[in-house]
Amino acid sequence: MATKDYPSLWGFGTTKTFKIPVEHLDFKYIEKCSDVKHLEKILCVLRSGEEGYYPELTEFCEKHLSGLAPGSRALRKDKPAATASSFTAEEWEKIDGDIKSWVSEIKKEDDKIHFHETETFPAVEDNLPPVRGSNSHLHVAKEKNSKSRPAKKKIPRDYAEWDKFDVEKECAKLDEDKERTVINNKSHLSKIETRLDTAGLTEKEKVFMATREKEKGNEAFKSGDYEEAVKYYTRSLSVLPTVAAYNNRAQAELKLQNWNSAFQDCEKVLELEPGNLKALLRRATTYKHQNKLQEAIEDLNKVLAVEPDNELAKKTLSEVERDLKNSEPASKTQTKGKRMVIQEVENSEDEDEKDSGIKHEDGSGDKSKTSFLFHLCKRAILLYD
Repeated sequence: MATKDYPSLWGFGTTKTFKIPVEHLDFKYIEKCSDVKHLEKILCVLRSGEEGYYPELTEFCEKHLSGLAPGSRALRKDKPAATASSFTAEEWEKIDGDIKSWVSEIKKEDDKIHFHETETFPAVEDNLPPVRGSNSHLHVAKEKNSKSRPAKKKIPRDYAEWDKFDVEKECAKLDEDKERTVINNKSHLSKIETRLDTAGLTEKEKVFMATREKEKGNEAFKSGDYEEAVKYYTRSLSVLPTVAAYNNRAQAELKLQNWNSAFQDCEKVLELEPGNLKALLRRATTYKHQNKLQEAIEDLNKVLAVEPDNELAKKTLSEVERDLKNSEPASKTQTKGKRMVIQEVENSEDEDEKDSGIKHEDGSGDKSKTSFLFHLCKRAILLYD
């Protein structure tokens, strides 16, 4: 069937896509049309087949559009993905060689990075502390779990068996297990080294290692293992001294009531960052427990000058002021003198006659000396009072 024999499309409305009048899908209209955008839309509709497939009309539209706009996007056609058969033997050999060389280079880079990480962070699996709450390493625990399961506890199933159940004995077992767990948790602390070797590390690697150890300390602190937290914060500080690690270690030391150690860490923070509020607040706490109340008040006032609504600082300040007020009467009573009542002895000599160099013939010289000393003591006591 020739192109001229196609049925006329006049009077059929518009297309669904782009709302083009169906009358425009015609040889004569396409031949006369010079609007590139409109021709691209017509070509898109013809290729979609929503108004029927017209190969010759589509080809005619493509030729006319290429004459007007050779670089039009509508003329582009998707090509299938290339395969080995799409290339000549020489081209394929070159492509295959490039791919293999690229893979070998990537493998060398991976080996180099892996070797560098092994040198920097050597594996210390045998020296790692046990998992918190257990007395064995992780891989050992896995082996035990794979080999044998723990025996199930024998639970009474009826009332007769419950009568034989010894509650006190079971409670004693629970207490023993709890004490054993606490001992086991403390035993691994001695295995944690507090200093790390940083020889040959770059600044970036030091920052990474210090941050990692600090995060371990944070995890231990959240779990209530304050001694372990201090260990990891110390490891972090051995790699790279930071304000955050000193502050965190000071808080852990406060939990352990190590007031002097906490004070030293606060001092380090204030050396690195003067006016650090956390360090001032924690140093005030150490002052309070060391009975340095005036120093504590000074630090707390500095905190409240910056953060007037700091509830912890307000509470601590009120406690310190109360302690200071309670300690004042005691100090006053210790330094205040007591009034002594002294009665004069009869037959004492007058002041005009008191002379240590005069001696009466009737032996009254000794009495005058006694009277002189008595008046001196009386006057000294009155002055002291």
